[in-house]
Amino acid sequence: MEPITIIDPNAAHDQWVREHEWHLAMLPDLIDAIVDATLPEIPVGGGSRFDKDQITGGGYLDNMRALDAYTVTAGGRIIGQGAAADARELWYELITYLGAAAQVVSHPIRPVPPIGNTVNADPLTARGEALLAAGWLIDHGDRIAEAPVLDKEPTDLFTLIRHLRGRYGVFPHPRRARLAICQVCGETTVRTWWATSRDGRARSVEVKTCSTCGDEHREDEGTAS
Repeated sequence: MEPITIIDPNAAHDQWVREHEWHLAMLPDLIDAIVDATLPEIPVGGGSRFDKDQITGGGYLDNMRALDAYTVTAGGRIIGQGAAADARELWYELITYLGAAAQVVSHPIRPVPPIGNTVNADPLTARGEALLAAGWLIDHGDRIAEAPVLDKEPTDLFTLIRHLRGRYGVFPHPRRARLAICQVCGETTVRTWWATSRDGRARSVEVKTCSTCGDEHREDEGTAS
């Protein structure tokens, strides 16, 4: 048994729920940023995100497929092949996890949102669907945490979120900020976030950082000021 569970039998559960929300809270912004990166690099008519070719009857041309031949530009912007592939992979991990979670949550608070099996080519629509999916998963986090059969699906999704958020410059905005008291300076300015373990495994580790004095504690390394 982990030492943390000896002190508080609910600690591992609560930590997983926090990790779960931290990652999923970034998902809508991340999906928006990635799909937006599939837009043509030189926009038409002034640069609106809606300056995309439209087909008869309205609707957006699917840039996920149209720009697959593109890659990273000389200026470092990821478009086409890179962004479209990232969008597809992230969406696949999301719907895989959502489907698996729906199987283990009995009597959900509300029905599972009916999102598409493929990511929408319009950034705002993709963001809206991701928001619905992430919200459902967050709101059922306590019950999902009690299902030991779910391990690979959330781990794969969270690992990919951490990988892509740095690439696309997306940062977390938790729905409910939880600040703790710093054991060094005494200020209530310690925020919790998650990083990839440095031991080479895909698991995430909890990191607590004080914005006042800079003290930082990693779950896998101890304290580093």
